[in-house]
Amino acid sequence: MKKRWIIILAAVAAAGVIGGCSNPQKSGVSALEKGDYEEALADFEEMTQSGDAAEGYRGLGMTYYEMEDYENALESFRQAAENGAKQTIQMYNLMGICAMQTEDYKSALDYIQSGLALMSISDGADKADEDLVQEMKYNEIICYEKQADWENAKEKVTEYLEAYPDDETVQKEAEFLETR
Repeated sequence: MKKRWIIILAAVAAAGVIGGCSNPQKSGVSALEKGDYEEALADFEEMTQSGDAAEGYRGLGMTYYEMEDYENALESFRQAAENGAKQTIQMYNLMGICAMQTEDYKSALDYIQSGLALMSISDGADKADEDLVQEMKYNEIICYEKQADWENAKEKVTEYLEAYPDDETVQKEAEFLETR
């Protein structure tokens, strides 16, 4: 997850450079990298008020996510999308994880599936790495299980194991689902 986190931070910083954002974004990303969440929140909040709301909310979402404040992270990511942030596989994954952490498995499933759907239309700039795809497909199974949708969970486990046959955790999930 750390590798992906660095990639996401780099994407936010690059978006700011490309978009001509000023110091709050650079300062916010730097503060976030250092773990200075209060400074990061202040910088990203300033961005939401000063014209780059989409990236400001995305930064707030990542900061809250890192703070394990999943409700505020999810709301910030939603605000980022509403304010025109580029919708990426990575953002949908984070939204799905946040929804799972708040036990809203229906919404989590929607976010995960929306992110996975982007894979077919994604260009090279934000293509998901295979570890991210695997994580999202695993979380998709968990969301179905948490909603007691055993048939869809079984179908997704079968698809998952065709792609990742050596995953012992999901092999155990498959055994569990056979009892349902």
